[in-house]
Amino acid sequence: MEDRDASAGADEVWFNGRIYTTDPSFSRVPALAWKNGYICYAGDDEGARKLAGRNTAVENLAGKAVFPGFIDTHLHLEMYGDSLFKLCLRGCSKDQIIRLVQNAAERTPAGEWIVGGLGWDNGGWEDTSFPSLRDLDHAAPHNPVLLPRIDGHMVWLNSRALAAAGITEETPNPPGGEFLRGPDGRLAGCASDAAADLVRKKIPPCDKKYRQKILLAAQDKLLGFGVTGVQDASSTEDLVESLKELYRSGLFKLRVSGALINALGDHADPGMAKCLARGPEIGLFDGSFTIRAVKLFADGSLGSGTAALMEDYSDRPGYRGKLMYDEAELYRLVFEAAKRGMQLMVHAIGDAAIDETLSVFERVITGLSLKDHRFRIEHFQLIQGDFCHRAKRLGVLAAMQGAHGPNNASMAEQRLGSGRAENSYALGKVQRILGRIAGGSDAPVANPNPLDGIHAALTRTNDKLRPPGGFYPENALSRDAAVRSYTSWAAYALFADRERGSLEAGKRADLVLLDRDLMEVPPDDIPGIQVLRTVIGGETVYRRGSVSIPL
Repeated sequence: MEDRDASAGADEVWFNGRIYTTDPSFSRVPALAWKNGYICYAGDDEGARKLAGRNTAVENLAGKAVFPGFIDTHLHLEMYGDSLFKLCLRGCSKDQIIRLVQNAAERTPAGEWIVGGLGWDNGGWEDTSFPSLRDLDHAAPHNPVLLPRIDGHMVWLNSRALAAAGITEETPNPPGGEFLRGPDGRLAGCASDAAADLVRKKIPPCDKKYRQKILLAAQDKLLGFGVTGVQDASSTEDLVESLKELYRSGLFKLRVSGALINALGDHADPGMAKCLARGPEIGLFDGSFTIRAVKLFADGSLGSGTAALMEDYSDRPGYRGKLMYDEAELYRLVFEAAKRGMQLMVHAIGDAAIDETLSVFERVITGLSLKDHRFRIEHFQLIQGDFCHRAKRLGVLAAMQGAHGPNNASMAEQRLGSGRAENSYALGKVQRILGRIAGGSDAPVANPNPLDGIHAALTRTNDKLRPPGGFYPENALSRDAAVRSYTSWAAYALFADRERGSLEAGKRADLVLLDRDLMEVPPDDIPGIQVLRTVIGGETVYRRGSVSIPL
């Protein structure tokens, strides 16, 4: 594969390597060259050497492995950056979290909020029931406290937080949310989805300087993981404007595709509605920034008990979760976004939510005679019946996160029972019917290191190699499918496959150099692979051991 424009000499030539192009044949070649930010050659060493001019940087890879830059098709960029500066709750017991809150309260002025990052996980505690506000009242008697669950769909609150939001014992549950209550009917201290949002709104918003700080911190981490592009799944007006400013400054290198939230419906945020009114913004800043998607929620999460199921929760008889919209309202929103030329990304966890979303997608796709729409169902978690075949027939994509299955194995068994749990987070089953899936992390819900996600998809175990033997290992991806989910298939999900996702002549020089061969090492060694260099548009934006982009 060679481009005639390379005749004057490439900017950089790499040879003697193991370069996986992830082209349709998943070819491996020893050499690669690029010029002016685009790949001009992928082939043998002899051909690459011919492209080396007087000013060409030449690197002998000495057998090291190269892949297309990883693309995370579902994360929350601002939330992930913010989590790097908040109380770290991940993997902590309830007692450890209470001590963290106590320590924070000692250094936080009375009346100021104490906010954690995602996420406590009661599914891993000795007592798996949801926590109580009394524990936080004792730990921080003078501060409102809000601690998000690992999935982001529930928060743990103390009495001062509830009071700050004006929530009393008489406050009804809002549509699409619930204030958990004890047997006596009193507020228990946890709130899900729309109910949690009523409290979140009372936290003072971050200013532009802090937002840019956390975005740069998120970028710094992601580049170190070999991530060259992301789909942000919760783009606000403030995020969009902050990213544009950072791109103009030259400090932001990571490629971002945004999905607007709260942009549709009678209660849309005015700023977000304004963003939507502009329509798709594609390829800004030399292909670095695109806004062409809208994000909607069909339901909540399984861990928080707000996913919409067709049958009762195994651990809550008589309860099936909640749909965020009835089918008529979801149709109206999807139709409106599609008419504006936007890609739809609908969060659907439970089987009832997936069924509703597929029905709505079919009506809209048929009604508007849409061709290359690439509508997506985010998570596509609990499948049954003909879901996959319906999605394939419609051209609907599944954006799934490999780490979620093993990370939530015991919780899925508890909520669903073994019969339904087998069909949850079923990456391999979905991919074998749809042909491709889009990989991602859902960070900060899970670690955004793609090597962790690939390992989890391949082994069905997490970074602690649990559960033993894997979470329904028959639902694993093959190694090349797991890699494609973060490269060529991921690029397709972002409408970026003509420019990125594989190392072929004419595509952008977005790539990652690894210290070991991802395709050859034992599966459980994959998380230990080190990223040596990350390149975006031909520019080295991360080099192991070098100073990162300044914050």
